[in-house]
Parts: sequence; structure tokens; C-alpha cells
Amino acid sequence: MLLAATTATLLVAGLTGCSGAGASTADQAAGTSDASGLGAQWGSCMRDAGFEVEDPSDDQVRSGTVLAPQGGDQQAFETAAARCSSDLGIEQIGSAEKDKWTREYARVASCIRDEFPDYPEQEPGGLALGPEEYPRALEDGFQERADECLRKYSPDTQSQTAR
Repeated sequence: MLLAATTATLLVAGLTGCSGAGASTADQAAGTSDASGLGAQWGSCMRDAGFEVEDPSDDQVRSGTVLAPQGGDQQAFETAAARCSSDLGIEQIGSAEKDKWTREYARVASCIRDEFPDYPEQEPGGLALGPEEYPRALEDGFQERADECLRKYSPDTQSQTAR
């Protein structure tokens, strides 16, 4: 799992989930998206809205992991992400799922603090991994620690590099 520590923040506030069928096991394992899948459609919609993002996997779209590029208008990104999800028939996730991710991200932040004790407290449901929020994110070892903590405490979270 590669996090773009310099360009991305994971947000739960704009997360969406889908009640449709899940991605194939191979797609889930590879984190892939076929050209006509939900990920490609969602990515195209977001680019049409003015955001330079890679196509997420279909599973990422279904699970609701939204990656917001740093330095941009976060509210505009969340609004566009919600519109694109709605246009694709993806329903907003319930509060129980949001609560689950909020707990998972709190555990991830605590895990990061085990090696980076000055890692700041995070907004509930958010996980800031970029140098804008935490300049030490560029240091050797931070990316690896963040990846390790995400795998351990939030295994369903998948991330992508925002361009």
C-alpha cells in the first residue's frame, strides 16, 4: 500500500459506500479497476470536476475510501466526490460504518505516535498524512510506519496517489 505522504489526506467525512455487488477477489487483492468499472467512472467524474486524481479501484469506491489532494479546496473535493458517487448510484454509508472508520483511524494515529510521538491529534474520522499537516511526514521511516499502522488497524483502507 503506497500512501502519498506529500499529497494526500484520508477523510471519513465524505466517505461513501455501495450496496451493490463487491469487486472480484482478484480485483480486491490487486486493488485494480477495469476501464469501465466504478473506479474509472468515479475518477473520470472527479477529473471532469477539476480534480487531478488517479482512478481508484472499484473496491475503493465501494468501500468509501476518498482521497483528497492536499492544497486544494477540501470542501469542493468532498462535494464533487459526493456528487460523483451519487451519479454512480453509490449510497452514503451509515453512521455505524463511519464510527468504525473513526475508531480505526484513531488507532492508526496512536500507532504512528508510538514512533513519532509528536504526530498531532487528528480530527475524528480524519487521518492527515501529508507534510502540510505534519512536516515530519517526509522523514525516513514515517511512510513505512503509516503503512504498517494502516495495515494493522484499518486493513480495509486503501489509498492512492493523488496527482
